[in-house]
Amino acid sequence: MANISQKYAQALYDVASQQDLTDTILGELEQVDISVTKNLEGIKAVDNNPKLSQEQRHEFAQKVFTGASKPLLNTLFLLAQNSRLSLLPEVFADYRKIYNQLHSQDLMKVESVYPLSNEELDEIGKAFIKRTGLKKLILENKINESLIGGIRVSIGTKVYDGSIQNDLNQLTKSFQQMK
Repeated sequence: MANISQKYAQALYDVASQQDLTDTILGELEQVDISVTKNLEGIKAVDNNPKLSQEQRHEFAQKVFTGASKPLLNTLFLLAQNSRLSLLPEVFADYRKIYNQLHSQDLMKVESVYPLSNEELDEIGKAFIKRTGLKKLILENKINESLIGGIRVSIGTKVYDGSIQNDLNQLTKSFQQMK
């Protein structure tokens, strides 16, 4: 069964698709997510305030999210009226999953000990496009000094670990099995 944020995300995507606004709303949701994540405690306080009427919640969403496209604004109104604005990060993540799936793309997180150049990221991306069959990968480089060397790549729920730390862990397990 789909969770609540998935239902909001799917409904928003369906409306956005009918109006040819899926790309626009993805960008707007990304901006909303950045703002909401920074102020999540305040958003939760609005959600949890029983004294706010539905009209006040509607006005809050109108003031805070001014400039959002009509489909997104309507979704924000629904979330506000149902005291679920704090679900926005999950709605964004679910919307992006739907968008990525339908556009044969995904987010690829590349962990490395040092920042990788754009050329290095492009080469890694090309290799994983061939491996996954996706049309596009959205690359994100994260620094993780605990890897010692090599890289760890995450695409969706799959992790490809080519780090020295992983090699050492595998070697340790081999020795433990020999005992």
